[in-house]
Amino acid sequence: MSATVSVHLNGHARTARISGHRGLRVLFLSQRFLYPLDSGGRIRTAKILEGLKKMFHVTLVSQVDPGKDAPYLGEVDRVATEFHGVIWRERPKYTARFYLRVLARALSPYPVTVANDYSPALAATLERLAAERRHDLLVCDFLQPSLNVRGIDALPTLLFQHNVESMIPRRHFEAAAHPLLKAFWWSQWRKMRRFERAQCQRFTSVAAVSDVDKDTLEREFGARRVFLVPTGVDTHFFRPAESAPDPSALVFTGAMDWLPNEDAMLFFGEAILPRIRERRPDVTLTIVGRNPSPRLSARLAAHPGITITGRVDDIRPFLAQAAVYVIPLRIGGGTRIKAFEAMAMGKPVVSTPIGVEGLRVDDGLHLVLAREPEAFADAVLGLLESPERRQRVGSAARALVEREFSWDRAASAFADACLATAAR
Repeated sequence: MSATVSVHLNGHARTARISGHRGLRVLFLSQRFLYPLDSGGRIRTAKILEGLKKMFHVTLVSQVDPGKDAPYLGEVDRVATEFHGVIWRERPKYTARFYLRVLARALSPYPVTVANDYSPALAATLERLAAERRHDLLVCDFLQPSLNVRGIDALPTLLFQHNVESMIPRRHFEAAAHPLLKAFWWSQWRKMRRFERAQCQRFTSVAAVSDVDKDTLEREFGARRVFLVPTGVDTHFFRPAESAPDPSALVFTGAMDWLPNEDAMLFFGEAILPRIRERRPDVTLTIVGRNPSPRLSARLAAHPGITITGRVDDIRPFLAQAAVYVIPLRIGGGTRIKAFEAMAMGKPVVSTPIGVEGLRVDDGLHLVLAREPEAFADAVLGLLESPERRQRVGSAARALVEREFSWDRAASAFADACLATAAR
């Protein structure tokens, strides 16, 4: 059936014709504008919203940077029946002002990332839309922006937890060596744990992306109604390439302005790749993803064989060229879209246990797990030196995601969570 999407930018509206069905009326907060789909969180949210929009009336609220996001506004009708954009201008990262803001917000009772995501204009827009009483449910995408919905109690609420967020500062604290950084991350861990527990108990329901996360949110944070929403992958878009890979090429993809990804690449470039190149000097690593920091570029410049691309329009050519995909994450939580994408392209993956935490995969069959630098290097070299094993592991990985993981299944599970939450 045909419907109209209304796009409101701080009071200015435009409309476009779209296709959709109107059932449950969902008010959905995704704080950052979803497009371009250049991070795992954005991809997961957009794909689930595409499925929800086929079943429900979706009112999407996001911040919009007019200069940066305007070219992508036409994409919003894929995911929403109605869109409200709150004008916002993204401030550059890794500048002196950026670090001064971090220091100032470190004094807040809230974690820095939560304080960063609070916007009076965004909160006012949500309160206005909720007060109109034409929605059945409010969904908050990610934990950090949930401070913007604290004044809304007229609707059932669903918190979409892409990660157990307090796990990230905890692992930063455990990995930090400098006393000041260790103190900072300890403080952030304690604040985030307290905030996460309060929000899990305040929201009507919570959606988790893995069995591990679901158990943690119930057992440690007292969430009473937790729904499992699996991650998916588009196996038509991500499929094995016809061309042969470079037998010496490694690749990692991910948003490089996310600290766990940056830490992973520093760990790999400084502790693992040199061990690999001692035995195979021709091995190279390509790091693909938006906004790499000057710190990452400067530290890895001292290590040969590493290319940092920054943002690219299509990651598939870089995946196709690589013989092995690496996920050396030491920090983070939740499921890994990057792993699904590599597996869908038939790539053998070497990962730390944290890198695929929450995925239902078998070590040695669908991928290879390694924790310490020497073991990780040995695992990569073992695959590079055996084309037959690379083919066997990559084919098993592709078969798994084809059989069990699709965005339709994820959207259906999320729709069920919405209906059950609205019914309460």
